[in-house]
Amino acid sequence: MSKKCGICEWSFAVTGPSAIEYAGVIGFDGIQIGDLGGARNCFPLNDPHIQQTYLEASSRFQVQLQSMHLFTLVREGGLQKPVDSEAGKHALYSIRKGLEACQAMNIPALLVTSYDSCSIINSYDIECTAKLLKQAAHISEDCGIQLVYESILQEHYIKEILNYVGSGIKLCYDILNPIKFLKGDPAEEIRHFGTQWIDHVHLKDCPEEMTGFCQLGKGYGRFEDSIAALHEIGYDGWYITENFYHLPPMGNTGSVFQTAKRDLDTMRKL
Repeated sequence: MSKKCGICEWSFAVTGPSAIEYAGVIGFDGIQIGDLGGARNCFPLNDPHIQQTYLEASSRFQVQLQSMHLFTLVREGGLQKPVDSEAGKHALYSIRKGLEACQAMNIPALLVTSYDSCSIINSYDIECTAKLLKQAAHISEDCGIQLVYESILQEHYIKEILNYVGSGIKLCYDILNPIKFLKGDPAEEIRHFGTQWIDHVHLKDCPEEMTGFCQLGKGYGRFEDSIAALHEIGYDGWYITENFYHLPPMGNTGSVFQTAKRDLDTMRKL
């Protein structure tokens, strides 16, 4: 596919169709949407009427729904729990509902993340996460949706999980995570993962003190090195900015429209 530039819904202060409209007005090709509260809100994106509002906004503003992120599951936890535990069953149910919503809305990929309440802290968590994702991958293959995984772990642990799950899973590679969490070198990791594993990439940059975010290429996130490595491996997928344009310090530097547009211009240039 040709290189496309997208943005995360949570990069804005608004959500849903309003975020899709904002992405289109700025000029992005696509958007990675959240789950609008997921289980906590009784899975609103599984409601046909709500789905229709998303699809109408996507069509009207020519913004592709690139993927859905189970934003709420990250904060509920359960991804790192045994599949037969209550927490594990809940996580798998949330994934199933997400896949069903993706099917109904023609969204090609579902993203799950080991972060926050789903964080992995020991080898047991790695084992449980891998087993749960393998179950999820079987469901996603039946649905015709690509299951995508993101983690802040070191490279060899991520590969351990991906290899266990097998061909039914791909990686969302966040170029800032290895730097922010002192896990590795993003350019080297990109070369090691290669196009075999990387489905799409998250782009963000940060100030020296690693608090908040800044314009792409203006901080300490080695943005240009990561982009060069992606070109080197022949990556030709989605570039998704995950900078938080509405929050300080970026929110204090101008309008969300202006700061997001500057990043889009940088993405197009590189």
